[in-house]
Amino acid sequence: MSGVLSGKRVIVYGVGAMGAIITRLLFEKGVEIVGSIGRSPTKVGRDLGDVAGLGKTLGVEVENDPDRVLSRGADVAVVCVSSYLDAMHDHFARCLKHGVNVVTIEEETVFPWTTAPEHARSLDALAKENGVTLAASGAQDVFWLNLVTTLLGASHRVDKVVGHCTWNVDDYGPEVANHLHIGHAKDEFDRFVATSGWPEFVARQTLEALVSRLDLSVKSISSDVTPIARSEAIYCGSLGVEIPPGSMTGTVDRTVVTTREGPQFEFTMEGRVYRDGETDSNHWQVFGEPNLQLSNSEASYRFTTCSTLVNRIPDVIGAAPGLCSLDKMCTPSYKHR
Repeated sequence: MSGVLSGKRVIVYGVGAMGAIITRLLFEKGVEIVGSIGRSPTKVGRDLGDVAGLGKTLGVEVENDPDRVLSRGADVAVVCVSSYLDAMHDHFARCLKHGVNVVTIEEETVFPWTTAPEHARSLDALAKENGVTLAASGAQDVFWLNLVTTLLGASHRVDKVVGHCTWNVDDYGPEVANHLHIGHAKDEFDRFVATSGWPEFVARQTLEALVSRLDLSVKSISSDVTPIARSEAIYCGSLGVEIPPGSMTGTVDRTVVTTREGPQFEFTMEGRVYRDGETDSNHWQVFGEPNLQLSNSEASYRFTTCSTLVNRIPDVIGAAPGLCSLDKMCTPSYKHR
């Protein structure tokens, strides 16, 4: 049964905060975890169950030799290492060369054809050569692509689609907090963006996948970033420091896509250090005939990124070989044991 998770042979590739959550979900779904790959000296050599905080051992050691682990064979590797395809290319290629399917939370692989075309073409060819599939999933799979696509199915005419989400920087550890320059001065951030540029984040890949899913074509794309600062001090758990008033506590990343057919799409992602009581949110408005709205007040992106990815495992294993961007994947669904 292609929709069943139980019994699938899985390698956990990356055992950080997200990998730990995914490990628990895999275990509870009855998946056979056959290997684990990590790089932290504090985790390598320990049992994966211990590293993931399960309160029990799994008989799976965290190892720092990817080729040795991958050579044992698996249906799929769940890869949770970094956010951009440039940094992830070699990790993915190693899995594909061993004939192991890959499902990842790496965001750019959602739709990499325009922001990382050389990497995308190379990995697509490698996956096809070895008869396996590479695909990305996460919260955007359900909340920003498929829910929105379904909502648009009620439209007669679409003029403009506007989305806005908030997410908690502290859910993703120090790497993401440093990427967003948390704790830095706003003018320092502005100078960095002016001289070094700002990599287009998840908003662009999400909108390009959405436009492709709707069988529309891109006319123009623009992106911008705005720093966020608070007037009061706030504690950043990811960095273990208190951010003083006026220093950066997040960013607002916005992408606008205009299509040749007419409809315009705008998506804003507001990532910041949360105050007590704040939760992840997801809001979309469709302007046209009729006007429509979609809202989720507690999207829990860190957890739903992991749960969506785990539910996607049978879909990825059953997909045609190659790099399958999210616009080409079937609609996600719940997978029982």
